[in-house]
Amino acid sequence: MNSNSEVKKFILSNIPFHQKDIIHTAINQFGISRQAVLKHMNALIDDNKVKAYGKTRDREYRLIPQVNFNKIFQINDSLNSNENIQNEILMHLEPLSKNIFQICEYSIEALINNVFEHANSSSLYVKLFLTYSDFHLIISDNGSGLLTKIKNKLNLKATQMAALEIAKGQITTDLSSHSGDSLNTIFNLFDRVRIDSSGYQLVHYKTENQWEIDYSKQAQGTRIHLQIDPQLKRTCGMVFKQLFEKQKHSFRIPISLAKNPVKNSLNSTSCAKSIFCNINYLKKVIFDFYKIDLIGPAFADELVRQSRSINSKVVINWVNCNNTVNLLMNRALKRII
Repeated sequence: MNSNSEVKKFILSNIPFHQKDIIHTAINQFGISRQAVLKHMNALIDDNKVKAYGKTRDREYRLIPQVNFNKIFQINDSLNSNENIQNEILMHLEPLSKNIFQICEYSIEALINNVFEHANSSSLYVKLFLTYSDFHLIISDNGSGLLTKIKNKLNLKATQMAALEIAKGQITTDLSSHSGDSLNTIFNLFDRVRIDSSGYQLVHYKTENQWEIDYSKQAQGTRIHLQIDPQLKRTCGMVFKQLFEKQKHSFRIPISLAKNPVKNSLNSTSCAKSIFCNINYLKKVIFDFYKIDLIGPAFADELVRQSRSINSKVVINWVNCNNTVNLLMNRALKRII
């Protein structure tokens, strides 16, 4: 026997994917009558959690936002301090569970601090959007651009390589004042993180631990879009323990972030060398070839050479590769011992 709460929870969790057939989907899931499912749906509509569009069997259902807030803040000393902006944002997040609220509070403070201290921005845009199954936080500024800032501070040859530096973790443009852990932590706190900056779009998916890069229309400033399931039991403490309990001497490097977004192959030895920028010591390296169809033998050789130049006893592994990439990496590893 299915409880009322189980059926309602299923409906709320699955409406985003079944706006037109959620009734039929719930019938199949629980083996109950259409009338019984409609009873639960009507209760959710009465509770202002769901809104129906259309009539009878052509009806669509959508979640009603619990929070839908957006505002542009002008950054100046006399009107809006960092703390005041944070407080105005956080007051809208009371519907969140304690653990998700803490994740958002930490991330909002870290990101707004970064805008105030490093972005050279005159304004800040914030959007919050919460439904039963999804929470979105967008913070956007009109400053110098995160990727451009990293490129200039680290003297990188290309702006795109700044995205790879972010993926390595512990990136900072001011080592004397910041450890560089905040941004890496945020990537691991949220289900999906998207950064648009300096003409590029960097996306991280936590569940799959995958990175993607593409071109973006965001030429000026930085737009950061964070997404999380508000029903998760994830906490800051859990993520911090996972990230910081042991000193990091291993790197998982998403090779796709080093390639041209419209190409699927890599053969440049200079590109392979640039992948190891700002890595001074490592015990283990994992090359992630997600969305890489082809690499050249010279590229594979250089990956192994650079790894061994940092540590002659480094453990070298690779994942998400096709047969060709696997062949060339095995060949390179056997040749360079």
